Amino acid sequence: MHASRVTAFLLTASAMLVSLAACATPVGTTRESMHPLRIVNATFDGVTSLAIAPSGSTDFHVIALERPLPGGLASVMVNVPAGDCHRDVRVTFHGERTLLYPNLDVCRNDGLRLAAGSARGGRSMRPQGSLDAAGSP
Repeated sequence: MHASRVTAFLLTASAMLVSLAACATPVGTTRESMHPLRIVNATFDGVTSLAIAPSGSTDFHVIALERPLPGGLASVMVNVPAGDCHRDVRVTFHGERTLLYPNLDVCRNDGLRLAAGSARGGRSMRPQGSLDAAGSP
C-alpha cells in the first residue's frame, strides 16, 4: 500500500513538472536579481556539488553547499545568480556521477526535484577517464 502511494505521488509530481514546462518563459527573458531555488534530493545518493549556468553555456557557477545533501527527500535552498531565466543545473553525486538538468526555467519554477525515473530526467555526464555504470540516480 505504501509503495503505491509513493508511486502516485511521484507520478503527480512528474505531471506537474511537465505542465509547468508547457507554460515556459520565453528564451532570453532575464531575472534582475538572485532568487531562491529549492533542490530536493529524492534519490538514494548524496549530492556533493551543484553548479548553475545559462542554458547551453559551459560557464557554470558552483553553488556552495554547507555539507553534502543526503538522498531520501532532503532539501536545500540555493540562490540562483541573476541572469537569464533558462538555466542548466549540473548535479554531482557521491562517487562523482554527474547529471545535467538542461533548460530549467528558474523564473517560473522555484524548485528542482532530483528523482530516479523523473519525467524531467537529467542527462548523465561521465567525468573524463572514468567508467560509469549505467543507471539512474
